[in-house]
Amino acid sequence: MKKALIFLGCPEAPSQTPLALYTTYKLSNLDYDVTITANPAATKLLKISDPGNNYVTNIIDLERCLDSINSEDYDLFIGFIHNDAAASYFVTFYQILQTKSLGIIFEKDGKLVEDFNNIVKDATDAETIAVRAYHNPNPIKVQLDKILKDI
Repeated sequence: MKKALIFLGCPEAPSQTPLALYTTYKLSNLDYDVTITANPAATKLLKISDPGNNYVTNIIDLERCLDSINSEDYDLFIGFIHNDAAASYFVTFYQILQTKSLGIIFEKDGKLVEDFNNIVKDATDAETIAVRAYHNPNPIKVQLDKILKDI
């Protein structure tokens, strides 16, 4: 079974938690064993959103994950990026993992979307989704579905 790691930024963006659950669902259907790494606030939102552990079965604390991962651990890395810190974390994970990667970049401010996309593109060879979205997850979902069809 292939393994995927999903990184979540701070949970302030309303679209992030439902999209994380959706992405986990889609990857599980593609025979990926999915692990999510995030800070405690983001992981609590996931656990509350999926109380039966139907989608989220593997969660690891962000700092513990960074301390323990190696380049052969995952076949796919996906990161949710909606602020500077998330962009930096994504680049760090990418440099460690050196695997197929997707940065999902979203914000309500189009200029910030462009800035975060430039950070990721300048420091990685990762594929990106860069859309102006915050409350409505659908613009991200549409782009994500297109990419997941080819994974």
